[in-house]
Amino acid sequence: MATRRNRSSAAAAGCAVFALISASCASGDPGAPAAETIHVSHVEKDTVSTFLNRLATETGQVVVTRAAAPGAWQSAPLTQDHESSLHLVEGPLPAAPLPGERARVGGIAVVAVPAGREPHDWLGSHRYHTEPIAETEVVLSGARGRQGAPAPARKRAAFEGDAADVRIDAGFLEARLKELSGAVPVTLGGRRVTLRERGSESGRSLARAWLRQQYEALGFTVQEHPYRSGWSQGVNVTADKPGADPSRVLILSAHYDSVSNAGADDDGSGVVSSLAIARALKDARLSIGLRVVAFDQEETGLLGSKAYASMLERNGQLDQVVGVLDLEMTGYDSNDDGRYHVIHCNENTSSELGALVEAAATRGELGLIRVDACTNRSDHAAFWRYGTPSVAVSQNFFGDDGNPCYHARCDTVAQLNWDYMRRLTQAVALAAADLLIE
Repeated sequence: MATRRNRSSAAAAGCAVFALISASCASGDPGAPAAETIHVSHVEKDTVSTFLNRLATETGQVVVTRAAAPGAWQSAPLTQDHESSLHLVEGPLPAAPLPGERARVGGIAVVAVPAGREPHDWLGSHRYHTEPIAETEVVLSGARGRQGAPAPARKRAAFEGDAADVRIDAGFLEARLKELSGAVPVTLGGRRVTLRERGSESGRSLARAWLRQQYEALGFTVQEHPYRSGWSQGVNVTADKPGADPSRVLILSAHYDSVSNAGADDDGSGVVSSLAIARALKDARLSIGLRVVAFDQEETGLLGSKAYASMLERNGQLDQVVGVLDLEMTGYDSNDDGRYHVIHCNENTSSELGALVEAAATRGELGLIRVDACTNRSDHAAFWRYGTPSVAVSQNFFGDDGNPCYHARCDTVAQLNWDYMRRLTQAVALAAADLLIE
C-alpha cells in the first residue's frame, strides 16, 4: 500500500495524483518524502525477473518496476503522490477511462484510488480485479526466473484405463455445498449452525470449522495459517495427505470466502469440488503429497493466496510444489453445453499443467469442451508471480454463459447444474491422479 500523508489542499491542487513524467510532488510540502517514479510496462514473457507486480497477458506480461524495463512493447512511467494508492485493474475494461485512471498498458488499467476509499467502491463495481502496487520487489533467479518451475514428467496414470475408478458423486457435491452455502444447517462442535455467508469474520470462522471437520473425517492433517496483509488479516486452511516422496507436493486449491453472500458458486463450488477430489483419493497410495488449500480473502485482492505463496517462497518450499490446480467456480452451466476453462495464459510451464487437465477431460469422455480464456482474477495468479506452474479450472465464466448471480445475493444452489459440476470435478480428479500416483 502506498504511503499516505495529510497535505494542504493548495499543495494537493498543485500536484497531479500521477504524472506520466518523473517529477517529485514533494515541493508542496517540504517535509514529505520525495515521490517515487515507477514504470508499468508490457513485456515479453519471462524477460523481467525483478518487479513489484507481474500480471499475465496471453502473449506477455505487465510488470511494475522501479527502473525502466528494457525492450518493453509499451511503457508508462508514473509518479505517485501521498494522498492516493496506485492499483492495477483487470477487466474486461470499458473503452472510456475508469475513475482516476492514469494509464492503460497491455490491457491493464492503472488507477489512483483516493486514501480511505475501497478500490471496488471507487470503481463502482466488484467485477474488476484490482491489485495495489506492491512495496517489496520479487527477485527471481535461475530457471524459475526464466521458464518457471520445472513441470513433473508425466507418469503412468493409475486410472487411465477406466474413468470410473475416480468416482465423483453428484449427491455428495450437492449435500456438502448446501451445507457450505447455508441452504441447510450443519452441526459444528456440537452446535447447530447455518453458514449464511462467508464474507464476515464470523462467517469465515464457521467455514474454517466446517473445513476442518470435513478433512479430518477423511484422515487428512489440517492446519490453519494466519497472515496479515496491510490492515487486513485472514486465515488459510490446508489439508495434507502425504506421499512417498516428501519433497514434492501437488496443491489443489479454492477460496472459501464470499462477497457476504451464500457464495454457492463463487466459490463454494470450487471448495466442495476440492473436497470431493480429496475424498476420491483418500485411500490411494500417493507417490507425492496432496495438499488441499482453502484460501481466505480472494474477493478482496487474492490476499490469502498471495500470503501463502509468499510464505512458501520465504521458507524455501515453493520449489517443492509441482503445480497448482485452482478450482474457481465449477457448478454453473445453464445451457448444459459442457464448456469450461483451463486458464494458464502461457505462463512458464503452466500450459503443460493445463494440457494435463484437458487430456483427462477427453480421456474420461465427460462431454466437456474447453474454451480459451486468460485472466489473473483468481488465486492461481499468486503462484505465477513466483514462476510456479498453476492453472485455474472454471466453468465458462468468460464465454457466453456467465452466472447472472455472480457476486449477488442470488448466488445460491438453486442456480447450479449438479451433473456438470460432477463432470468438471471428475476431470480435475483424473488430472490430479495422473500427477499423484505412479
